[in-house]
Amino acid sequence: MNKQRYRLGELLVAQKLISPEQLQDALEQQLERREPLGQILVSHGAITPEQLLLVIAMQKGVSAWHIGRDRVDPIISGMVQATVCRRYQVFPVAIRAGRLILAMQDTDDLEVLDLVRNLCKMRVEPALADARLLKVAIEEAYGQHGGVVDRLVADAIDEMGSDADSSNKQESARNEAESRPVVNLVNQILAAAVIAHASDIHVEPRAHGLDVRYRIDGELRVVHTIPKQLRAGVTARIKILSELDIVEYRVPQDGRMTITVDGRIIDMRVSVLPNHHGQRIVMRILDRAAALRSINELGFSRHNAKLFKDMVAKPHGIVLVTGPTGSGKTTTLYAALNFLKTTSTNIMTCEDPVEYDLDGINQSQVNEKVGLTFAAQLRAILRQDPDIVLVGEIRDSETADTAVRAALTGHLVLSTLHCNDAVGAIPRLVDMNIEPFLMSTALVGITAQRLIRTLCPACKREEKATADEQEIMFAHCGEQVTSLWKPVGCAECESMGYKGRAGVHEVLPVGGEMQSAIAAREPAHRLREIGSRHGYQSIQFDACQRAIRGETSMQEVKRLIVLDTYLASHQVSSTPAQSLRVA
Repeated sequence: MNKQRYRLGELLVAQKLISPEQLQDALEQQLERREPLGQILVSHGAITPEQLLLVIAMQKGVSAWHIGRDRVDPIISGMVQATVCRRYQVFPVAIRAGRLILAMQDTDDLEVLDLVRNLCKMRVEPALADARLLKVAIEEAYGQHGGVVDRLVADAIDEMGSDADSSNKQESARNEAESRPVVNLVNQILAAAVIAHASDIHVEPRAHGLDVRYRIDGELRVVHTIPKQLRAGVTARIKILSELDIVEYRVPQDGRMTITVDGRIIDMRVSVLPNHHGQRIVMRILDRAAALRSINELGFSRHNAKLFKDMVAKPHGIVLVTGPTGSGKTTTLYAALNFLKTTSTNIMTCEDPVEYDLDGINQSQVNEKVGLTFAAQLRAILRQDPDIVLVGEIRDSETADTAVRAALTGHLVLSTLHCNDAVGAIPRLVDMNIEPFLMSTALVGITAQRLIRTLCPACKREEKATADEQEIMFAHCGEQVTSLWKPVGCAECESMGYKGRAGVHEVLPVGGEMQSAIAAREPAHRLREIGSRHGYQSIQFDACQRAIRGETSMQEVKRLIVLDTYLASHQVSSTPAQSLRVA
């Protein structure tokens, strides 16, 4: 129905909710009272507020949502940040046919609909709601003392009683964990983390109870505080979902679980560690859809992407991806496997654990409890006629030695290594008793990476660069800059100033000259100088280029990257400034 075709009064008469005489009386009173027609009819008892809402929604061509009568799933209400709901008076209430139903006052506000669609990555359907009831519902859902989690906590405490702290009563832990309020509470915590695009959930026991923190865009944020009474029940529930021993609380345990959020299957890797006040739990969120990316989607500059693709396309040798925990190393390796995967290639992996299920690739799980270590698994894989082997991590001398020998016998080996930069992988392997002459022959390239927060495009601001920032930019990029972009903060980024993360990289190809330098045990700065002649650009250069382009801020670059002017002087002095620009 065209929402411009009928006036409100005509629709009310057409729906036989009022008579023509009632409409005429209300119109006459409207001239005197200067009030909306619908309000006059409701005040006279001619129609109910619910009937008025339904007809106005019909007039606008949208559905109506009756706050207080229609059920709202607590998990759905957590899909849009409280700041956005309060500022624009909107409230997510349901998901139907893959669309988020958004209750709102002004269903014609296309800018707000676009904002929520971008935040939730879903199609959004507006539903008309009563303005007064909508405001109340928002405050009940997101208010300081009336949030979804707060209500679930209150329900759990009511059911268990005020003396429900069973941290030393393992007998009752399972009963608490299987109670409906605790089940709902844990489900809400897990689902809200997925919706918020968190990478990890930290459940930390304190003297007062449990702190729940989400790692979003690389930073931990406290999102919930759960009372002491529910500590044992929440901990036990997570352990049950992860198929762990809920009675054992003295030793660390590792497990995994699978949940479904908005139709997506989400895997979680769970680690439990005994702590002073209880058991600390960290859950790594493994979104299968987010992991399966192409190399071009990882944030490589065109220059670095070409170097990386050339490395992994070699028929044999070792390619290493280095960086700290949580820097996206596994995602990069999986992207490389997708790039290399063909029906004529036998690709095999040994992982701890298998994080994502990759179609067409033979994946195996390390199990150190039964003696199946990385080295043992790798030796078994080499008897399976592989062309390409992914080793989840090189963490000891035995695994390093087996990987090197596999590379020397005609296999392409992809793996990760914990170290600070690409050149740092070389002394790390030497420390694992790998002879430099063997390493120089086996290595074909090393990549180092970090995940850096990107500025919110809606609120970032360009400001004059400080003298220190200008000096850093010249040292690492050979460029004079006068202004840089800064974080501000708005509703779209929850006042953080940043929204999302991107990879920054350095790629060190290992060719003839580099092989000779490694075998001769040349120092790190000499390896960088040689690498720069063959395409190597430091991770500092890549990060600073992103800052110049306005993708991130210098504050964020300084937070994640060591800006060593000594290293920069060797890098820049050995490479002409004009060749340092990203292709």
